[in-house]
Amino acid sequence: MEYGLIQLATPDEVTQAEIAEAQGKEQAVKDAFASDLYSRWQGYRESRREVEDEWLDALRAVKGEYGPEQEKVMEEQQALSRVFIKITATKVNAAYSRLIDLLFQNVDSFWDIVPSPMSDIPASIKRQIRMMAIQELLPYQLDPRTRNQLIQERNDEMERTLLAEAMEKANTAAMKMKRLIKDYLINANGLTEIKKMVREQVTLGTGCIKVATLNIRNHEKWESEGDEWKLTEQQSIEPDIEWASVFDMFPDPYSHDPGKPNDLFRRHVLTKHELRELAGSPGFEYDTVHTILMECPQGNHVPEDYERELRNINNNDEQYVTPHRYDVLEYWGPVDGHQLMEYGVTDIDEQSEYQANIWICDGRMIMARLNPLKPEAIPYKFVPYESVLHRFWGIGIPYMMNDSQDVMNSTGRALLDNAALTAGPMFQMDVSKLPEGVSLEDAKKIYPYRLWFYDGEAGEGPMIDAINIQSNQGDLSGIFEMFRRFADEETSLPSYTHGEQTQSLNKTASGMSMLMTAANVALKSVVKNIDDYATVPLIDSLFNFAMRWSDSEDAKRGDLDVVAMGSTALVAKELQSERMMNALNVSMNPVLGPMTDHRYLYNEYLKALDIDPDKALRPEEELYAQSNAPEAAGGGSRSDDEQSSGVRRGRGTPDAQAQVTAGEADNVPGFNQLAHPAG
Repeated sequence: MEYGLIQLATPDEVTQAEIAEAQGKEQAVKDAFASDLYSRWQGYRESRREVEDEWLDALRAVKGEYGPEQEKVMEEQQALSRVFIKITATKVNAAYSRLIDLLFQNVDSFWDIVPSPMSDIPASIKRQIRMMAIQELLPYQLDPRTRNQLIQERNDEMERTLLAEAMEKANTAAMKMKRLIKDYLINANGLTEIKKMVREQVTLGTGCIKVATLNIRNHEKWESEGDEWKLTEQQSIEPDIEWASVFDMFPDPYSHDPGKPNDLFRRHVLTKHELRELAGSPGFEYDTVHTILMECPQGNHVPEDYERELRNINNNDEQYVTPHRYDVLEYWGPVDGHQLMEYGVTDIDEQSEYQANIWICDGRMIMARLNPLKPEAIPYKFVPYESVLHRFWGIGIPYMMNDSQDVMNSTGRALLDNAALTAGPMFQMDVSKLPEGVSLEDAKKIYPYRLWFYDGEAGEGPMIDAINIQSNQGDLSGIFEMFRRFADEETSLPSYTHGEQTQSLNKTASGMSMLMTAANVALKSVVKNIDDYATVPLIDSLFNFAMRWSDSEDAKRGDLDVVAMGSTALVAKELQSERMMNALNVSMNPVLGPMTDHRYLYNEYLKALDIDPDKALRPEEELYAQSNAPEAAGGGSRSDDEQSSGVRRGRGTPDAQAQVTAGEADNVPGFNQLAHPAG
């Protein structure tokens, strides 16, 4: 009620006003911090401009297009030819195919879970085993020397038993954990996301992948209820793996190690539907998102310069598209505790620093939480193709051969222009000597056996003179080939690795094997980068996810380690194929041949080439049936020499020795009985 200048309010109205005022202050604090984060992102964006230009040039080189500056130069020079020699695309496809073929043929071929090695039993358990051995021999009357010897023997026996039990249990846990992580990768479509990351890594120099984060998936399943079938939804907690384009990633420009950025932003461009779905996720402020949708029904998306260039490269005309998109920034990095308390995060120390995940849109904070990952880490992992000292971003194939590609393009254009000019002679004509009645238009018509008449008294020299342009195609071709070889050296991808054949190439099997082995030397560093920056963090995150959310207790027992198999697979494949080739060559010896199991050698050689021997080799029974068919018809039998050249059965290989885990000693079956014997 209001009387003149005096306003009266009820207690309920006063309480509601205080609550509204408090909420307004809280939202103002959130919006102020969101504005600070947006300003920080703008600084990160500006510092990445030059790298964006490198990425755009790389994409143009792969597609086979010239940049705006080069187009301007060719226009000024009135170049006749605009050809682009797409050697860069060939090199990029070759590198990508080799990496995929080597590492990512199967979902579990590039990693493994093994028990942590334990060189010895912990001292505390050793002391208990020693006491048990002493107690067993106390009732017997023995001299001290014999007693000590028997105690040591019994002590060693119990230690070996304990280690064997621990090894068996740890190997079982490692096997179950590997099966669980493999299932995670399949459900999350992890192999496809990794291949996208590798493609961008090879092309742009750096790839990015988001390792396992918590995701609640809705699975639709048909179930029967009597005579009817109904579609039901079931929720399950599963890890989410996602490829993230580096164009959307903005790490701290002061970070130099791609494996450990200080903090970063990821820019999302969402439709109205996607933003509504995001608002329904746990932790997001639905009311704030709803307000943004109401105030900006047409979206607030502002295209960046690189987005326009990407559309131009991909021949997308944006004038026919209405964006209606929303720019959303996702932040991962450190935040002071007192700031998080103001955003509504509880149970924290305001004097400490915490790793946080914050989302902002249209200058407003729509979500703030502590880093949900255990252990805390930024889930986005950057993988360089080739690392550069004191630089966060790596360099890829197009950047390495940029100069060679430019020279090959220039040489190719010059060669075609020269070929066009030398295709036929040019003519010069003295127009003062044209016969009467012949116009310039008629004089331009030049064809074989045309006869010209003119009066020679007008001056010296013919009326028409032919000019032949010198052909420089041999020199230009030499320059082109020289820089193509430079491109091979710069990228460490020789032409023979992607099918190019030359006269000097050693085309024998052993010669090609040695050449391919030498070509893999530089590839090892790329594989090592994938192992260190992608495989280990990814499988580690899935391991931690399983330890936290999985119901499989058997898989959680044991101290297990993640092992990246990329470098190991590369070295093993090289050595195995080389050894098998040598063994096959030796088996051709007439003395050693009869003593050799040729089927086993050929079987292992096919495995080294990633060929399934069961599909490539005919069954032994079928071979024996064919070899015995003439004998059954003629009633004869094979000679000893014929039998010695027949196919023999393959021999097995010894099993690999397992390792032992240190963390399993306390949980080994039977250890309690050993430590505390009855009676």
